[in-house]
Amino acid sequence: MEKQVRETIDDVFDRLVEIRRDFHRHPELGLAEFRTADKIEEYLSEWGVESLGRVNETSVVGMVTGRKKGPIIGVRADIDALPIQQKNNHGYQSLNPGRMHACGHDVHTTIALGTAYVLHQLRDGLTGGVKFFFQQAEETVGGAKAMVEAGVLDDPYVNHVLGLHVCPELEVGKVAIKYGAAYASSDTITIDVRGRRAHGASPQDGVDAVVMASNVVMALQTLVSRRISPLDSVVLTFGQIEGGEAHNVVASHVRLHGTMRSLCPDVRRTMKQQMFRMVSDLVNAYGGGVALSIQAGYDSFTNDEKVTAVVEAVAKKALGEESVILAKTPRLGVEDFAYFAKERPSTYYRLGVANRDKGIGCPLHHEGFDVDEEAIRHGVLIQVMSVLALLAEAGDAHD
Repeated sequence: MEKQVRETIDDVFDRLVEIRRDFHRHPELGLAEFRTADKIEEYLSEWGVESLGRVNETSVVGMVTGRKKGPIIGVRADIDALPIQQKNNHGYQSLNPGRMHACGHDVHTTIALGTAYVLHQLRDGLTGGVKFFFQQAEETVGGAKAMVEAGVLDDPYVNHVLGLHVCPELEVGKVAIKYGAAYASSDTITIDVRGRRAHGASPQDGVDAVVMASNVVMALQTLVSRRISPLDSVVLTFGQIEGGEAHNVVASHVRLHGTMRSLCPDVRRTMKQQMFRMVSDLVNAYGGGVALSIQAGYDSFTNDEKVTAVVEAVAKKALGEESVILAKTPRLGVEDFAYFAKERPSTYYRLGVANRDKGIGCPLHHEGFDVDEEAIRHGVLIQVMSVLALLAEAGDAHD
């Protein structure tokens, strides 16, 4: 079967490169991926792959159905770009000013399309099917959540979901697999500290919001070091401070903006509770007032052990054992694949795209980001073979 899959990928590979470059030339931001969604549906239709419609106007759902009933495997690709002005010039740079596929979602979309193409050719031999989630707005509002809430994991019921992300830290031809905790949750923190204005020469007449805010920042760091176990991962960062009227005036208002990342839901909940208590007590002790708001971002997620083991085995067979890296630590970045992984046993891995000999190696979200397009071939191969392995494993269990 793998030989047939490789041959089918070879047949369509040049077309996939053209498709990726077209997406790269026409990047669109989250919730505005109208051309991208149109093109996805155009390719699915051209290849005979069923489209199940859209979610929130620009997320597209596709379906390949086997001749025999069986489990359904999901394949997810995010499709949005970033508000970055592209600086590199490789012949297919962005035509949309201030927009760029600097996170590789054009590659993710192309790999998912290639996977759909190949599996459609194999549909007569499939027991079960494959659902494709071309998802909007990963970089902004979390389009995965809207898809899940719209019921894309049901009717037909999806058993597992596969996801991947390009990785410029790895050379093309390599992948990184992570068992267990994979990505952190995120929360946006806003703290408004209010005091009383006074002349800088008479601080006793005021309540200094700058002093209170400074103490808040320093005190909150002790939550991480003294209220959370050293064995649990949590990061609290305040990256923006606004406030004050003049250099010689005791400030009456300071606003702090920050972010919290954690891997464990219990730690996340504890940090929020302790944060409200500490900030309130501290500012009240100074005679000031405070308002704290925490806006929840994406959830953390854990890769399912069994699904991850299937992808690891497939990747080692496809690329060679030496090309598969087992990541030891999770990332404290965020990824809205979490909404799929929360609902179904799933896994998410990283696909090498760097090629130092070709000068390809800029980090994600960089104005010079690019990929070695051979990664598309590897990504399609791993996704297709992982789907086939999961379908076969589920079928064996049913027998």
